Amino acid sequence: MFFFRNKHMMVDFGTGNNNKLNWVLEDKQELIDIIETVYRGAKKGRGLVVSPKDYSTRHRY
Repeated sequence: MFFFRNKHMMVDFGTGNNNKLNWVLEDKQELIDIIETVYRGAKKGRGLVVSPKDYSTRHRY
């Protein structure tokens, strides 16, 4: 879960749940990219941002 200035930030990962990240990331840079996206969206006043990578499971085999 992400918070910025006491406001809950939601991130659209493509999984249907915009509140939390509950899987293992591949590397550190992936987490850094997500945090940067959340920070940039929060600075613009957005409550929901779209993740830089689509994590939907419908195309994973």
